[in-house]
This record gives sequence, structure tokens and C-alpha cells, in this order.
Amino acid sequence: MSIASDSLDAIFNVDETQQVKSGSIVGRGYLDQPTSLVAGGEVLAVDYVLHVKNSDFSSLKFGDTLTVQDSTGKDVSYTVRTNEADIDGLTRQISLSKV
Repeated sequence: MSIASDSLDAIFNVDETQQVKSGSIVGRGYLDQPTSLVAGGEVLAVDYVLHVKNSDFSSLKFGDTLTVQDSTGKDVSYTVRTNEADIDGLTRQISLSKV
């Protein structure tokens, strides 16, 4: 293994991340709780941002669904809005909306 992948494995460890599943792909991620897009005093959208390894979830696209395990162990479904590589190319930020 390379230093980069060893470091990513340490960052996306079981103790601090949530399990993420999309089809047959299972990985780990950090889910940032909702941010609201507000215009003219109205909430237009509520987005969640999921931080994951690029090697696990680079193929997700708009409209795909995935589940993120919450703190009680329950799978919560989300729909992908955007899936963008971070500047380092090793991780991704996936914008989600709750199903």
C-alpha cells in the first residue's frame, strides 16, 4: 500500500465514520448535516454533504441513491445531487438530498 492509501484508511476508520452503501459498493464516509440554500427568505433546498474516498464512490451520479448508517445503526436513504472530486483527487464531496 502507498502512504496515501494508508493515510486514507486511517482517516476513514470505523470509529469516526458512517457506513455508506450504494448497490454492491460499501465504504465509509463523513456526513455533514444539512445546509440550507435560502433565497428571498424561502428555503430552496436542504443538502447534506458526504465525504468519501474517491476510490469507493467516484462513479455515483445525479439521481443515484445510497444509504448512510446513522448513529443508531439505521440505514437512511439519500439521492445524489452532485459528486465532485476534492482538490487532492483522493476524496470526494457528494451533495445529497434526503429521500
